[in-house]
Amino acid sequence: MYTTNFAQVGRNIQTALSANNMTQQKLADELGISKQVMSKIIKGNKAINVGELSMIASVLGTTTDQLLTSKEVVSDEFCFSFMGRIRRESTKDKVAVLRSAIEEIRLLEELDNE
Repeated sequence: MYTTNFAQVGRNIQTALSANNMTQQKLADELGISKQVMSKIIKGNKAINVGELSMIASVLGTTTDQLLTSKEVVSDEFCFSFMGRIRRESTKDKVAVLRSAIEEIRLLEELDNE
């Protein structure tokens, strides 16, 4: 299962770093970014795009699939750390509408940046 959680992607990057005996600084240098930015990515505090994810995977000798794979068995689709698990169907429906709107906004932003 793929994750949509940047913190999970960051944990996967950290795992790949450890497997390669590579530091965050070395990865940052290879990518041409600062260690501070790399740290934000690994902590899940900075969103990364497909191109950045691909470059990270290449440097780490892994795949984007590995970096996007969630190791968690329980789906966090309707779980928010600040408010717990959403159980009511009506609330799940509202969250789905919000997610759809957010995805459309992201798509428009990407198109605007081209």
